[in-house]
Amino acid sequence: MTPQQQNVIEQGHWFKNRSAYLKSFLLTQGKTLSLKAQQSLFLRGDKHDGIYAVLSGVVRISGVSNEGKEAILSFIDSSLWFGEVTLFDGGLRTHDVYAQTDVVLFYVPQRALEQLLNEQPQYWQEFGLLLAQKLRLMFTSMEDHALLSAEQKVCNRLLMLSEHTEHLTPLVLSQQQLADMTYLTRQTINQILQQLVSLQAISLGYQRITVLDKQKLQARATQA
Repeated sequence: MTPQQQNVIEQGHWFKNRSAYLKSFLLTQGKTLSLKAQQSLFLRGDKHDGIYAVLSGVVRISGVSNEGKEAILSFIDSSLWFGEVTLFDGGLRTHDVYAQTDVVLFYVPQRALEQLLNEQPQYWQEFGLLLAQKLRLMFTSMEDHALLSAEQKVCNRLLMLSEHTEHLTPLVLSQQQLADMTYLTRQTINQILQQLVSLQAISLGYQRITVLDKQKLQARATQA
């Protein structure tokens, strides 16, 4: 791992608040791996093999219906960890994970995690905190779906997706994918995005959305 890649991991909220021992253990036991855009990392039903952090790029978490329709649950970008759910129950992967763009990941294998937790079970709480973060986000998303207007949902989702990106870095995201994430139609998404463009809150490109002004998005997201 390069110093720049380690710096990315250190910026993550969960990792930076862990003990020096746990951080050192994860860094020494893990390794980097790369995926090309649209390449799968793992699929629903696969055996648990460890946890991951995104060093660069974006991964997509989704599920597929029996008819082949993809339901996008979330995008994960730099410094964020994922894959911890099956660490707790030893079950199979619950969703599909694909590289949305070319990505570089940091991977800590299952055998290393099992060794740590068998020898020092107090570290279960540390991974429990990672899982709790995901649950908080899930409950917030459920509340937003029930209570917010279509425009508020879109603005909140764009703010969430851009939270960990540098200023004016485009989100690699199609309008259909944004529609799937917010449970809205593509036509509705297009109308809302065009309104946000007219406000100079965002700009649009081919499968790209660039957040220009987060304050304007925030204002629209909280507008009664």
